[in-house]
Amino acid sequence: MSEPIGELFLDNNKSLLKMWSIFVDLKSRPFERHSHTRFEITVVNSGSGEYTTENAVYPMLPGDVFVFSSNEVHCITKTGKDGLNITNLHFEPRYLIDDLSASYINFCFFHSDDFCNRIESEKAEVLRYHHNLIKNELSNKSEQYPLAIKSHLLLLLINLLREHNYRSDFDLKNSEAALDILAVYDYIDKHLSEKLTLEEISKVANLSPNYFCSVFKKLHSVSLWDYITARRIEKAVRLIKYNESLNMLDIALECGFNNTVNFNKAFKKHKGITPSELKNTNYLLPH
Repeated sequence: MSEPIGELFLDNNKSLLKMWSIFVDLKSRPFERHSHTRFEITVVNSGSGEYTTENAVYPMLPGDVFVFSSNEVHCITKTGKDGLNITNLHFEPRYLIDDLSASYINFCFFHSDDFCNRIESEKAEVLRYHHNLIKNELSNKSEQYPLAIKSHLLLLLINLLREHNYRSDFDLKNSEAALDILAVYDYIDKHLSEKLTLEEISKVANLSPNYFCSVFKKLHSVSLWDYITARRIEKAVRLIKYNESLNMLDIALECGFNNTVNFNKAFKKHKGITPSELKNTNYLLPH
């Protein structure tokens, strides 16, 4: 069960940042390779459970904060007897292009090897403070609330860098890729339903195809094509949930898949269920 708190949008009505509360009462389930291109910061409000990643199983206790970079696999695999209540904050990496990521353009895509996804309650006071203020701003929508949200988010992320060893080693500061990456994101999103080519995308970045692929992989920790597939699946989820007039073939084509077989295979790989299972049930996607 989920309850939306608020959302910010780009000029083209694309979601840029969103926050919602979730009550999870699943007891236990197998680990599923759930990931997304959005950066995630989650606060545990009450209850208990377990978060499983590719490298660890973390306890979830009240006050804990969990941070997952874009494309990082994670899944809630267990809750305690009283369930689990959490508040999720997701935002698109492009949200930071003009601010923190001007210096650390790769901030959202991977972290240092020593960073722990779970920040225990007693060490997470500052993170919870800014997370809660973002929640209040989204709820109240007072004057200049988008600016206030961004200010609190940047302070939260600075705390991750200063106090929690989040920083990664690969820095594209002042490189051509850093300057043109926002245009690449926009180009991919605008052409998801079409056949995308490396040649066209690398032109947007003003880089050679081979060098662009190398830079993109270092920046995102996944290949260009894995990133594009992830964006297509995220678009498909929105269409399945909010556009009942489209059938699965329509959705597949709208999201850049040439048939439902490839669409179902990619969707199952990314979400752990088929598109039809999502459409025909109240299945709660892993968080």
